[in-house]
Amino acid sequence: MSPSAPAPSPTSRLTATVLAVSLISIEFLAGMQRYLAQTVLPLVAAELDGAHLYGPLDAAAQAPMFLMMPVGAWLLSRFRVGRLMLVFTLVTVVGAVVGATATSMEVFVLGTAVRAFAAGALATVSMGAISRGLPPRHRQLVLAGMSGIWLFSSVLGPVYAVAASTALGWRWAMLLYLPLLLVARLMVARSMPERTEPAVHEPAPWRWAALLATGSAVLSLPLGTWSTLALLGGGALMLVATRAILPAGTLTATHGRRAGLTALMTTAAVFFGATIVLSVVAHDALGLDARQFGVVIAAPGLVWAVAALWTGSHPAFEPHAFRRRALGGGTAIAVGVAVLLATSLLADTPPRAFVGLLAGAAVLGLGMGSLYPDLLGRCLAEPEHDDGISSDRMAAAVVIAESVGMALATTTAYAWLGAGLGLVDDPRHRVQLLYVALLPLAVVMLRHLARAARTGTASPVEVSDSTSVGARPLERYGRAGRSDSAGGACRRRAHGPPRARQ
Repeated sequence: MSPSAPAPSPTSRLTATVLAVSLISIEFLAGMQRYLAQTVLPLVAAELDGAHLYGPLDAAAQAPMFLMMPVGAWLLSRFRVGRLMLVFTLVTVVGAVVGATATSMEVFVLGTAVRAFAAGALATVSMGAISRGLPPRHRQLVLAGMSGIWLFSSVLGPVYAVAASTALGWRWAMLLYLPLLLVARLMVARSMPERTEPAVHEPAPWRWAALLATGSAVLSLPLGTWSTLALLGGGALMLVATRAILPAGTLTATHGRRAGLTALMTTAAVFFGATIVLSVVAHDALGLDARQFGVVIAAPGLVWAVAALWTGSHPAFEPHAFRRRALGGGTAIAVGVAVLLATSLLADTPPRAFVGLLAGAAVLGLGMGSLYPDLLGRCLAEPEHDDGISSDRMAAAVVIAESVGMALATTTAYAWLGAGLGLVDDPRHRVQLLYVALLPLAVVMLRHLARAARTGTASPVEVSDSTSVGARPLERYGRAGRSDSAGGACRRRAHGPPRARQ
């Protein structure tokens, strides 16, 4: 994990720079697309009479992505990154065209599913480009840039979405940015170096990938009084599949990159579980209007981006430095949750609620921006001692860890705040109980962040994990999943790198 560790594949400084700029450009366009999707969704539903299909639309945006995430390492071990990038970019374009030309909401849902199918694969492919194609210094700068670029996406995304939709309609708004995406992806494909090390052929975990996708779909089912069973059943399916897909021992690891993966998953769960639902918290429970909660929901992503620009450009390579930074950032996240809880308990007027929510959201963003680039970099960097995880498998793994943590937390939070699962009627009490539940999860997160800072030699189980095919071959698998850019989960919202892909 030292800064002087050799890059997986040698590449010239110019080529590495072109690759880095292209990857950051893709992240920028992913952020633009996320704000575009939020803007045009009510316009689409109004024109196509499809508001009743919001639930299936959300499932269509998640389940295909989770299906393809775990297969990413298998693809990377068999095909060139550039070729994969071009093929799945074409699939993305097809999905966008299907959606933009839809004459019914059902067809629009189909286009969304096609794009999500490509997003799941492209998430791992893009992470593979970072892991395999960039030297350590470029890698850290790209991870920082992917966070910082959301400063621009969060401003220009809504401006583009509103302007294009108003002037030309939502259909053209969905298509106009695609040529820029094609150029950026082509540059990544052309800049990727050839593989120099022998390919480690991974088995494709189709069975577990299907289970993960099924769990994601079940988790989103609106079943009224049966929603609790849907959450429990869908969550259990996702956790079982995740445990099987990840490298063996990840969820119980006490050091190294496996512990880093679990830390990433729990950190994503706490942060997104607290922040993604802020608009509902602010409006339904605390009485804020759109102008007020619009500022609140923008705060975590903006502060995250600013903080990550500094931390990503000043990486904490050494274990003790990483520990200080990770625990400091994790503590800030826990404090942010506590501030939101205190606000829901004490704020008796909308102005006070606005100040409290804004403060809590900003502290959460500061914590995430402080630790995220280093945590991701620690997972992707080559360890001092072989831990039995190939770079392709790790590229897949970091994406799934974040995506699963976010999906479990945010879907559960939305279901709870929307109906209280038939147990709690008062919206304010639902908010209070949500943040009460997130506090012990934040303690678990801090424990896993401390474990991620520890180093150690690979155990026999970990080494055999990459070389043998035992009774549970998929347990040794890296995962994938973020979405078609490199950084982020997937279906996510406008909060930073991991949350939104094409």
